[in-house]
Amino acid sequence: MWRINFSLYSGSIGTQIHSGLSHYGQESAIGKALWHQVTTVVILRENMRQKIQSPEDAKFHKALENMQYKACTQEDIAFLRTHITGPRTSRPKLAEKDFCNVSIITAWNSLKDRINELGSV
Repeated sequence: MWRINFSLYSGSIGTQIHSGLSHYGQESAIGKALWHQVTTVVILRENMRQKIQSPEDAKFHKALENMQYKACTQEDIAFLRTHITGPRTSRPKLAEKDFCNVSIITAWNSLKDRINELGSV
């Protein structure tokens, strides 16, 4: 189930934690308090990680850029689908050495947490 967090703009969620708050309320209050500590914003306009590119890097860069603006093409989606891990023999496995130090996009924070847990072992 998706949980949308409107706490940043909520008048009912403060930045103080008290014992009557639910777990979600505590997370929301902490998040709002942390956000209000941000005083400097830096907007990066050029992707420096993919400055030198292979043709596949260029496709990935373009797909990420389009994803940022909610403008993915069918070509982007097809390319990204070739990088999905899974049980099929044709798909890469997270346990492979190639995935040791790479960023992994997951749909759920719990998956990200589990991957980080396994990686730290």
